[in-house]
Amino acid sequence: MGTALALALALSGTLAPKAHGACLTTVAENNCATFDASTPSMATQTFTSANLQTNRYFQLALLTNGGVSYTITGLSYSNDNITFTNFSPTSLSLNANGTRSYTNIVDNVINLSSPFYLRYTLPTGVAPGSVIQGTLIANNDGDNNLGILSDSLNNYQLINRDSASVSVSSAVPAPLPVLGAAGFFAYSRQLRRRIRF
Repeated sequence: MGTALALALALSGTLAPKAHGACLTTVAENNCATFDASTPSMATQTFTSANLQTNRYFQLALLTNGGVSYTITGLSYSNDNITFTNFSPTSLSLNANGTRSYTNIVDNVINLSSPFYLRYTLPTGVAPGSVIQGTLIANNDGDNNLGILSDSLNNYQLINRDSASVSVSSAVPAPLPVLGAAGFFAYSRQLRRRIRF
């Protein structure tokens, strides 16, 4: 009977909440402009500027406005949106007080491409209405102040991309369809009778 019930539940297909796509809205520069924080969401953000092609030093900064600390993982970058290289560190803890957290500075050796891509994974549990802001910071000489690239007439750029958490209602578990459940249990009863004889 336990096996029959399990099979009936599986056949109904309506008991478990349906999975939502994590990234819900896209814009030209950000494939995850809004996201459902009930599942991890991978954001890929695009930065296009002629000035990027004269810069070779860059870093990623992240912050949140939510008043809660979050850990953002999978920090990486790409010149072609195909092959991604990890930042160091590969994850950042965001401060609840709304100040930026920074990766180490990367010397790209050659100048950046345009477009240039940053990617990271937004965690579960980000409160609806909270924004995770990713910022590309770049310059052409690596000039920095305590590990943060600085603006000293060196083609400094700071470009923001936002991803906002939104509330998405889950599907409500539904009862088995009456005819489907009755038919299955009738078939199960016949099967048990055959086995007995």
